[in-house]
Formats: sequence, structure tokens, C-alpha cells
Amino acid sequence: MEPGISPSRRRRGNDCVSAITNARPRLSTQAAADATKPEGNSPNQPLLPIEWMEDVMNSIWTRVVIAAFCAVTLNATIAQAQDKWDSAPWIEGKQFTLKAGYNTVKQYPHGRAIERFVNRVAERTGENFQIQTFPSEQAGNERQMLDAVILGNLDIAKTSTGIISAVVPEFGVFDLPYVFRDLNHMMATVKGKVGQDLAAKLEARNVKILFWMEQGTRSFYTTHKQVLTPNDLKGMKIRTISSPVMVDTINALGATATPMGFGDLYLGLKSGVVDGAENAPDAIWYAKQHEVSKYFTVTNHFRTPVVVVMNKAKFDSLPPEYQEIVMATARETQDWAGTLYSQVSAALMASLKKAGMVIAEADEQAFRKAVEPVYAKHGEKFAAQLKAIREIK
Repeated sequence: MEPGISPSRRRRGNDCVSAITNARPRLSTQAAADATKPEGNSPNQPLLPIEWMEDVMNSIWTRVVIAAFCAVTLNATIAQAQDKWDSAPWIEGKQFTLKAGYNTVKQYPHGRAIERFVNRVAERTGENFQIQTFPSEQAGNERQMLDAVILGNLDIAKTSTGIISAVVPEFGVFDLPYVFRDLNHMMATVKGKVGQDLAAKLEARNVKILFWMEQGTRSFYTTHKQVLTPNDLKGMKIRTISSPVMVDTINALGATATPMGFGDLYLGLKSGVVDGAENAPDAIWYAKQHEVSKYFTVTNHFRTPVVVVMNKAKFDSLPPEYQEIVMATARETQDWAGTLYSQVSAALMASLKKAGMVIAEADEQAFRKAVEPVYAKHGEKFAAQLKAIREIK
């Protein structure tokens, strides 16, 4: 393969060659025979039918147009795909090998984004900068990986903002219910001043944020009763994680918050220890909890971002050109990941419905109003961040 030509660009070039080739005039068997057989003894009899000559001229024009289009398309593709690192004739640099951990499988949206980031960094450094990945909690759970990054025992990790709030409390603002209007609002927040200020506080703890991603929203699913309004939750035991804000949110909505490990939840739902839980569609689907839950209600009461972070001392020790590559690739990965998680979540929602779950939309405004006591209790310590978040249009 020629240097600098990717398989995808090669396929597009082959498609163009095929299109140009297929634009040649086709001469039927009979027309070919007629074209090469003189009619009578007239020396002026043309050897080619006039119709075929017209076809030749038309096909030549068609091939010229296709060739011009392909030239423009391929040049645009190459210009778009190349950057200053792609076009370098030879890349020499110091070799580095880092380790990155995350808690999902590689095929999961977060895993796909991280693997893409790792591969692109290697490409741009001529394979001199390698990042070994350890998916599926091989490097520990999110809290353990964050601690390892802080101490320098792990170079890169993916973790949720709720975990980070134990280190930088201000990150806890993202745990509040309905803190964002939608995904666009959340991403505008983390890309803007709020996210930058929080990133600076985390860097003071020796942790640098590389890029942010979404992880969908949490909604209620129950075993015996559809939940449409907060009143429907009264008297129900709803499993939650051991987070003070999340516990207070479930209680404010009228249910009885019941902290329980996720691994115990399937049996808890089946046996009736709890009447329901709240999570994203992917968590329900992959844990097969739809087998023991009948109703899913879209409430979107929690929407929290996740981050991929790096040990700051390790980042600072990289050569400047590698730092530039890491951050440029991180920005591209953040944009590439975009709505990937939401797309997967929507597909799995359809799978849950096909598997027999009854899906309903809640009265979201009623739920938003019901959680106001949570803000009265926890909002004051996040006053500055909440003001800034609410001002983002």
C-alpha cells in the first residue's frame, strides 16, 4: 500500500475507477457484427452505426464528468483526513508506553471512544506513543482507577463526575436531579467556563481532564405498577446507589430509597425486596433486568457526564509535540463521541420494548417540581456553579 493512503480512501478511488470504466459504451453483438460487415459493395458504407457513434460521444462526456467529480471528491477527502502529523514524511520521537483503564467492554460507547483515541494518538506519533488499554475493570473500579491516577500508578482512566466529587466536591453539582435541560445543555456546560473551572480544581489534585462524554439519563423501571407521576411512587421501595443526593431525590419523589448493590438487584426485583429501580436502558438490558421488570418510565431525572482523565505529572513530562497530539486527539474524540451513547441507548430502549417492557413518558414537569426540596438541602454549596449552569442558553 502506498504511504499515506488509507484503506477507506483507496476504496473511494477504486469506486471512481470502476465508475469511469463502466461508463464506456456497450456495443451489442448484433451491432458489432453490423459495424464490421460492409453492406453491399459500397466503399462509402460506414463501419459504425450512427447510434453507436452518438453513444461513444455521450460516454466520453460522462467519463470526463465522473473523472472531474472523483478528483474533487478525493482531493477534498484527503485534505479533510490529513493533518500536519499525517503528512509528515517520517516521524521520529521518543518512545512512550502508557496504561489506560476503564470499566466497560471495548464495544460499549465509552470503550469505543477510548480505543479510537488511543489508536489515533499512536498513528499521529508514528507508533512511538503507545497506550495500552485495560477494559472491563481490569485496572479496578472507577474509584480505584481515579486513586491510581492521582498517585501515578495508572496513567489514564475513565470515571464519572460523581466519583470525582469525593476529591473535588464541586463536581457534585452534576449529581443534582434535572440540573441540565438536555444533552446539548450539559455539553455546553462542560465545554464552557463551568467545565474549565472544575478542570482547574482537579488539576490541583494532579489529575488532568482529557475529554468529556455523556452517559445517558436515568429513569424509573418497576415490577408491578407503571409510574407516570411522583404520586405513583408513594409507598414503593426503589433501589438506588449510596449517594446522599440520589437517596434524597428518590425520597423527595415519594418513594422509599433502598440502597443496594447493582449485582444484587436482579434477585431483589424478582423476590420483591424492591419494587423498582432507576437506571439507563443499557444497564437494564445487559443485566437482563427486563426479565424481572415490566414497566419503564422515561423520567430523565439524572444526567451526569463522565470524563477521561490523565495523571497531570505524566502529561507534563511528555514532549511538547506529544502534549499537542494528545490534546488535539482528545478534542476530536470528544466531538466524535457526541451522541453515540444516546444512539445506543435509544436502540436498546427499542430492544426493551420488543422484549415486552411497557414504555411510557412521565409528566417530567411534575417530577422537576417534586425534587425542589433536594435543591433546598444541597443547592447552597453549589450556588456559584448552579447560577452559571442556568445562565447557559
